Amino acid sequence: MLVFIDESGYPRPTDENEYSVLMAVCVYEKDIKAIDNDIYKLKNLIYEKQDEIKATNIIKRQTIEKNRTKNKEYAESFVSTAAKYNITTFCIIMKRPTEAPIVEDGILPKQYHLLMKKVEYFCERRNIEKSIFVFDETNEKEDLKTANSFSGFLFKSRLGKTFSRILEMPLFVSSKITPAIQIADIFAGIVRQYYSCGLNNCAPSTEYEIWLKSLYDKIIDKTEDSIQPNRKYFEYGFQYIENLNYVKQNKIP
Repeated sequence: MLVFIDESGYPRPTDENEYSVLMAVCVYEKDIKAIDNDIYKLKNLIYEKQDEIKATNIIKRQTIEKNRTKNKEYAESFVSTAAKYNITTFCIIMKRPTEAPIVEDGILPKQYHLLMKKVEYFCERRNIEKSIFVFDETNEKEDLKTANSFSGFLFKSRLGKTFSRILEMPLFVSSKITPAIQIADIFAGIVRQYYSCGLNNCAPSTEYEIWLKSLYDKIIDKTEDSIQPNRKYFEYGFQYIENLNYVKQNKIP
């Protein structure tokens, strides 16, 4: 199982976004070639070129309000194409904090712990022996820091030591040449925009919001809620967090 990871925004007081998102898209290895081929054909059909299409380019009000039909068609077809496969999505949605979250030195931030926990339990339920986390590369220094923190969490933390389904060595790939990781980018952008528009609390009222909700519904439909293995807590596939320094678990009545 390959687990493609992408962030949209970052949970810090100075971030320009009111909400940030950490997205995981779990894809079976046997489906990678077909998914990549579908994305390749889709780009050729709509744009007639193979440039990377980022969420920030197409998931915005101008796509609907200025009738940018190619971007609208691509976003809709991209989400529908990815969703037709046996993929599973997990997501951490975070409100912009008033204080910086506490991060232990050499260990991944808490939102990653929460996401990895969902993937670990998912692999147990599906009897998947190992999952490989795949990150969008940034630069060698930052990627090395992420890799070391990733391993540090699995080897040093109490929770990480209990995980056996996540390979200790993450991969870093270029989103420009690895189409599958673009799924995580576009999905994360859709979820962030959905929360930024307040659609988690109210019905859509504009054409853009209606369109955004239709995309979001296809993404959240691919998640899995579950009961943790100890059967004391409920585990939501999409988890909203007000404060990363105090994450409340959902205890089963």
